Amino acid sequence: MPDEPVRVANSAQAALLLDVGLRPLLDLLMRAPHSVGEVAAKLALNIQRAHYIVGKLERAGVAEVVEVRARAGRAIRCYAVPPRWFIPYETTGAETLEAFMGAQILPRMERFTRLSVGLLRELGDHWGFWLEQGEEGSSLSMGTPNRRGYELFAGEEPFLLNITGLRLTGEQASDLKRRLESVVEEFQAQDNPQAPTYTVALMLARGDVG
Repeated sequence: MPDEPVRVANSAQAALLLDVGLRPLLDLLMRAPHSVGEVAAKLALNIQRAHYIVGKLERAGVAEVVEVRARAGRAIRCYAVPPRWFIPYETTGAETLEAFMGAQILPRMERFTRLSVGLLRELGDHWGFWLEQGEEGSSLSMGTPNRRGYELFAGEEPFLLNITGLRLTGEQASDLKRRLESVVEEFQAQDNPQAPTYTVALMLARGDVG
């Protein structure tokens, strides 16, 4: 990856590269060349929709034809997206850095919220928040009037939400960062294209989250 040339995105390319809805397609074409038919099959799109989106990427110079296969007397074009891009802030059209960050983070948080609500509804009604004072300050968790939501967020289900604060030295925080990155890299190496997709978000920042 470090040896790959870096593409610098213009404003039209930035809009596509930062489109949260296009991320599965970009990821697919960054990994390996695919035909429009393969894109449609792997992303569960109809062929017309796949043609439209791939064509849009090609016209903007984000996707390129890198291979042409012969099949039943027909030429099948295969597309790829270069794997390394730098997207300058000024090409995004964002008025502030907050808007720049929010455009990437908020849609993912909204999707996570929708998935969370779906799981909560499966477990029952009358959910709410628990606000409690602890040794290190107050904490906010979810649950019902009779129990906290530990069965969902910290039980056996592969679903986790935990926002908390830790008092760490700079050295301890750097060690925590290395460990978290190592875990993510370990499971990225086990990637199974046929398995369900789980969203993983990690944020470690100095400051009060409460």
